[in-house]
Amino acid sequence: MGAVTQVLRWAAGAHDLPEDQDFDDRVLLDLIGQHALSGRLQHRLPTGPPWLRDRLGGPVAAMHADTLALADAHVRAVERIVAALGEQPPPVVVKGIATGLLTGEKHLLRCGDIDLVCAGGEPLIETLTRLGYERTRAPFLHELGEFTREGVEIDVHAYVPVPGYGAVRHADLTPPEHTKTWYQPRRALSMHRIRHRRLVDGAVTVGRVSVPDPCLLTIVLCAHAFLNFTNMWSLSHRAKPYVKLAELADLHALVQHPAFDTPRFLTLVEDLDAGDAVGWAGWASTVLLGTNPLPVPASTGPFPRCLWWDFWVRFPVDEEALLRPGWFDLATVMPLLPGRIELDTGRPAPPWTVTVRRDADRVTVTVGLPEQTDAATERGRVDFGGCGTEWVLSHGRLTAVGGHDICDLLPGRRVRLRYRIPRGGGEMLVGVAEQDSSGALLSAVLLPATWQPADEAGGR
Repeated sequence: MGAVTQVLRWAAGAHDLPEDQDFDDRVLLDLIGQHALSGRLQHRLPTGPPWLRDRLGGPVAAMHADTLALADAHVRAVERIVAALGEQPPPVVVKGIATGLLTGEKHLLRCGDIDLVCAGGEPLIETLTRLGYERTRAPFLHELGEFTREGVEIDVHAYVPVPGYGAVRHADLTPPEHTKTWYQPRRALSMHRIRHRRLVDGAVTVGRVSVPDPCLLTIVLCAHAFLNFTNMWSLSHRAKPYVKLAELADLHALVQHPAFDTPRFLTLVEDLDAGDAVGWAGWASTVLLGTNPLPVPASTGPFPRCLWWDFWVRFPVDEEALLRPGWFDLATVMPLLPGRIELDTGRPAPPWTVTVRRDADRVTVTVGLPEQTDAATERGRVDFGGCGTEWVLSHGRLTAVGGHDICDLLPGRRVRLRYRIPRGGGEMLVGVAEQDSSGALLSAVLLPATWQPADEAGGR
């Protein structure tokens, strides 16, 4: 581990003292924020190396003061929402401030957005609107939307997803030799849903804020951390590490909570199909913090990871990279892939083309779609590793999120994307998928490619 990650691990509870090495304090402070460790680090500094106190004591104290102020704003926001809901069941806060409220330890408070799991989305969303919150993100999977007011962001959740590998661990994730196309079978994932009615069973109310009991909150944090780790592609548009150390550190605090009941926890792991998530969290805590606090043996891997959509790979784990923001290194990924991957859905992939053209410090990617399709939605993805785009074409309307300069729909059903990137050649991934009206994938193709002064490749 490098000097910066040594400090991060120690702040999160690892026993090994960080060595006095040369590093950029600004880089470290930024990572402390991303790992939500300001309170924990401030709490440990008095017993830590003097050089660390001298260098970081002031900035870390200021960071944690800001966290406490934001936590107070979050508590007030939730209390106001609960009051405005009246007789409606109050939502449950998961992640964020939950561990700090449950334990009563201020140094464990951490804040990002406010994650609320609701009994019913419509009453809560109507209440948020009435209180002056504006929708800032559309519904997506279990998230019913993001709502923002005066710097406070609230994510409304229908449930907490608990992912599991299901059949993925039994599948062969090594592409066949001497083949141009890897027809990867569909992997049936398990995904249990923890709904509001389960979260309120044993929930603890602090003031007017409800949080799960220590056993359920532990599983929620394991599930969230495991989901971030496995879904590699979901991080490409967000500056966040694969593993947030504060989540692993929270597990240690929750297991030590007086109300943590090991038999209840083990029953919940079984009932919620959380074995993969909890086993992985035990492994991550052992590797990064030195011990597994959970009363379940740590898994040993390997841990397949979702490359895109329903495409899975056995991707080597770089412990240092897990703690840094950014996405995976394409130079590491490309040797693991054949020239083309197609999801074996039983439906042939449609004919499509991709043209990649380099012009000075810009790269233009043009995806040509078939003239007609019976799919409800077409979607695509372009990734360079450091930046990327996911676009959706539905009913003739194109939307996109990502790091592109331009994304538009040209005549002849061609999607054009333009990026500003460094000089020289490079590697990229381009993909196209079709979905039915329910959002299920009908077909999907993933194409590794390179960008040079001019490069053309076919989707079929």
